[in-house]
Amino acid sequence: MLALELKVPPFPLLATVGYVLWPSGVVHAERNFEAFDMIFCVKGTLFMEENGVKYDIRQDMMLVLEPGKTHRGFRPTEEETEVYWIHFQYPMLSEPILKEKNGWQQPLLKPTNQDTAPPPAMIDVPKFSSVDMRAILPLLQEMLRLHDVLTAYGTFELHLLFGQVLTQLQTGMRKSSPQARSYFLGEKVAAYLANRLELPFDSVEMESALHYHFDYLARCLKHYSGMSPLQYRHRLQIDRAKRLLTHSELSLTKIREQCGFQDNNYFTRLFKRQTSFTPGEYRRRFQAFHVD
Repeated sequence: MLALELKVPPFPLLATVGYVLWPSGVVHAERNFEAFDMIFCVKGTLFMEENGVKYDIRQDMMLVLEPGKTHRGFRPTEEETEVYWIHFQYPMLSEPILKEKNGWQQPLLKPTNQDTAPPPAMIDVPKFSSVDMRAILPLLQEMLRLHDVLTAYGTFELHLLFGQVLTQLQTGMRKSSPQARSYFLGEKVAAYLANRLELPFDSVEMESALHYHFDYLARCLKHYSGMSPLQYRHRLQIDRAKRLLTHSELSLTKIREQCGFQDNNYFTRLFKRQTSFTPGEYRRRFQAFHVD
């Protein structure tokens, strides 16, 4: 699916939101401006052309028109047509953002509770797609309500609602993709592992809990995160250990046990491989408090 891949920060910033109910026989005007124009069709069909490419935006569909490209209606509406739109800007137009998306892998980042810079993020927005208007329409209506009585505080709320619209669009892309089942199961495996870090790893019990063979679950997690179940579990275990080392008074033994490690040497070796410190060294360097 063709999509806009937006790296965040910087965030896409909403300029305006609008609504119109066009009667039959209306043709959209020709325009070219330096903002994205996200169009949602709630009823009827809007016929749009962008740099010679024609789109029939039917009911429960959306299209994103890009800045610097000429767009216009290429034929009149044939029935009453209800449309919402959002104009937004995105600062990083110097980089190519329109890409063919065939997968949505979710590799774990490496945050710590000592970070002072925001972690990188990504938003995928479909170029032209069907959408679940049941989820998006209430957000658009609330955005319109705020926009009609706009204040500086309301503008911030508008941006938050716009973020929810983008999240809904991104989720819809994943659900409608050919890899949707694999993505869904990979997400379930990741949640299963995260909720059982203190318990021994048991592939048979995972099969029983998630109702699929372990090899298939492992492939789904690999597609989702780029890691095997054991690799994913180890990353989460070490991340938990780092948090406990910096923000608790628990002994190293208690921390090891709460992170699901029975063998101290194995815990120390794995911790040092991922952080370059032993657990004790990490605590001495990063502990956020001292007890007198």
